[in-house]
Amino acid sequence: MESVIGQQVSEAKQRLESLGFVVRIVEYESRRGIENADSTRVLRQNDIGNNTIELVVSHFKTHMNDD
Repeated sequence: MESVIGQQVSEAKQRLESLGFVVRIVEYESRRGIENADSTRVLRQNDIGNNTIELVVSHFKTHMNDD
């Protein structure tokens, strides 16, 4: 199975689906939260059987303001 860890969730989902997998998304949210998150990336991927891949994703702030 191809690793998609660290990729944008939309790109990772599209890639895995193009390989014939069913993709299930599980969202992880930090208790502190991420203000102004601008990216959702894959933290973990699990093969859960029946040709299904579970992606654990979370939100990140990747662009910093120059203030």
